[in-house]
Amino acid sequence: MPSDEIGPKQRQPASALAGCLGERPADTIPPPDGRDRLEPLVVRVEDTEVHTQADHAFWRSPVRLGRNPSNDLVAPQAFVSAWHGLIEFDDRGVRYTDLGSTNGSVVDGRALAPRSPAPICVGTEVLIGSLRVTFLRAEAPRSATSATATFPRPGADADGSQGVRPGSITALMRELARTPVDPDPASWHRGLQPGASIGHFELVREIGRGGFGVVFEARDRRLGRPVAFKVVRPGRSSQIRLREDDLQKEAEAVAQLAHPNIVTLYDVGSCESGPYLIFELLRGETLAARMQRASIAPSEALDIAIEIAWALDHAHRVGVVHRDLKPSNVMLCQEGMVKILDFGIAHVLGEADRRAGGSPPYMAPEQWRGQVQDTRTDVFGAAAMLFESLSGRLPYRATRAWSSALEPGARPDVDAAGVDPDLRQLLLRALSPDPEARPRDGHDWLVALLQLRERRDAGGALRRFPGERQASRS
Repeated sequence: MPSDEIGPKQRQPASALAGCLGERPADTIPPPDGRDRLEPLVVRVEDTEVHTQADHAFWRSPVRLGRNPSNDLVAPQAFVSAWHGLIEFDDRGVRYTDLGSTNGSVVDGRALAPRSPAPICVGTEVLIGSLRVTFLRAEAPRSATSATATFPRPGADADGSQGVRPGSITALMRELARTPVDPDPASWHRGLQPGASIGHFELVREIGRGGFGVVFEARDRRLGRPVAFKVVRPGRSSQIRLREDDLQKEAEAVAQLAHPNIVTLYDVGSCESGPYLIFELLRGETLAARMQRASIAPSEALDIAIEIAWALDHAHRVGVVHRDLKPSNVMLCQEGMVKILDFGIAHVLGEADRRAGGSPPYMAPEQWRGQVQDTRTDVFGAAAMLFESLSGRLPYRATRAWSSALEPGARPDVDAAGVDPDLRQLLLRALSPDPEARPRDGHDWLVALLQLRERRDAGGALRRFPGERQASRS
């Protein structure tokens, strides 16, 4: 796909406030049964120093709170950490987690331990310095001085579409298993040209082509929105994958991924040319294009890595491993979001061997050797991208057929300007040839990056908030 417009994901959370909420922690969002009855989570944020107040209604979980503009709930005050807290909600309750911030969070007069979810009730107040964050019942704000931000309904887009239904990928795989493969490699994409209509999608222009197939910018006439229309070239391997239960299950899980840092899959289907995937149309540039265009400041490189880690944390929690993290699969959107592309449904439906995975410069040794790949494989790829964005080079030398990471006693070269001792030690762990030495998954990688960012902030621009909060953390 080209660097200016690319298609795939979003999020999908939900729920209602009633009485005291948050008895049982939950890593994943429950099935969207009865989604039409769900109410938004309403969060009121007051600054008691300057006497401002704003209400925010959220339909999707989790909600990230912090000073960084990529957060869902942005608090620009200097005493707020870049990623300060996390609000999770579902039909089992609401939970607030302090992400290890320097100034901390106080709930009901009690300082929260970092990274320990606390159950939240209607009316509960979370204090962050002079900020008072209150959780309300789902109703329109009555104060004329309040501002309201409303976010889309869970499991649906703002325009009301419901996304990919569970089982859709398996049904498509069954259809492909019954379809003969066209022996003419040049004929599979006949009929795919600007102006053509496939169902309620009108192809506008081609924006990408490769061994996987072809991608068009298209218009969804039913919903009146632009989308990325990705037609996957069917291959013989797709006809045997129906019998591979693990691939089926992972493809279904990928289709249901719902997170602000993962490109949104809207729909799947098939046409004369093969299976197609409908993704959100993203405008911006890939991380690869960004690195070619200009150098990236260390703080920006770390922030991009944190956004990628948020996506991996979510995907790994539901059993999805990317396996092909590289700068061309990371989109830096015009509105400031960072989104991971290509979690691999196209590989399941098309010709590529999904288990092989990887692009040589970012492949972990276990991928080169054809060994088991898991969440630590993604950590390796994410760490390689972080170091490259900081230094302009890769931590291991690699060709299409070999990597220095495979040599006995291999050790990554992570010495570069912008890599301080703490980051160097983290990169050495994450890029270790031995998977056992790496952070175990996206969550551990995220926590390590947030801690690193927090230490940098505490030694720089972050203003400590004076008073009892500091004493309570000692």
